[in-house]
Amino acid sequence: MKTLALLSQKGGSGKSTLTVHLGVIAQAAGLRTVILDLDPQRSTAGWWETRSAETPEMVETVPGDLRSVLESARADGVALCVVDTRPSAGADAAAAAALADLVLIPTRPAIFDLKAIGATVDIVVAAKVPAFIVLNGTPAARGIGEASTTADARRVLSDYGVPVAPVSIGLRAALAHALVDGRAVNEFDPTSKAAVEMTKLWKLTEKTLWPNAQRSVRSRRPSR
Repeated sequence: MKTLALLSQKGGSGKSTLTVHLGVIAQAAGLRTVILDLDPQRSTAGWWETRSAETPEMVETVPGDLRSVLESARADGVALCVVDTRPSAGADAAAAAALADLVLIPTRPAIFDLKAIGATVDIVVAAKVPAFIVLNGTPAARGIGEASTTADARRVLSDYGVPVAPVSIGLRAALAHALVDGRAVNEFDPTSKAAVEMTKLWKLTEKTLWPNAQRSVRSRRPSR
C-alpha cells in the first residue's frame, strides 16, 4: 500500500480539490483507494457525502489516529490512501509527512502563497520523503506555454529545493461545477482541460509511487 499526503500551511491552496480528484482517478485506474480526511473543516468528507458512487472510500479521522488507520487499511488490502490534512505546519503535518510515501504541496501562484510554503517544505525535507510542489489555480495562458504568472512562480519556487510538478492545475470553472454533486472533473467532463491536467498530475503521482509500474490492485468490493 502507498500513502499520498497533501500538505499546506496556508488555507485555500486547493488541498481538498487535489485530494478528491487524485482519489477518484486512482480508483478508476483500478486501485482500491481510500481518502482520509484529517481536516476539521470536512471539505473532503462533505464532498463524499454528496457523491452517488461508493468509491473511493472515505474515512474521517484525527492526526493522532493516522498511523493506526493506515495500518488497518494496509491489512484490508487497500492499494492507496490519499490523506487530506488541515492547513498546518505543526506536529500533525510532520506526522503525516513521516507516514507518507509521497507528499504534494499545493500552492496558488500569488506571492503571499509562494512565501507561505517554506515551513511545509522544511517538514518534507526533515521527513526525507519524496515531494512535489503543485501550482494550483493558475491563470489561463495566452498562446503556447504557461501564463507569465505561472512561469514566474516556478522561478520563485525553484529556490526551495523541492521539485515543482511539471503540470500545473488551472483555475477552471469545470472543477467547481464537478464538486457540487460529489464528482471529480474527470467524471463531469472527461475531455475538458481540467480533466487533462488532473490526469497528468495523477500520472506523475503514479510514476513516483510505483516507479517500476508494479501496483497493488485489489478488485474486491470495499467493506462499508
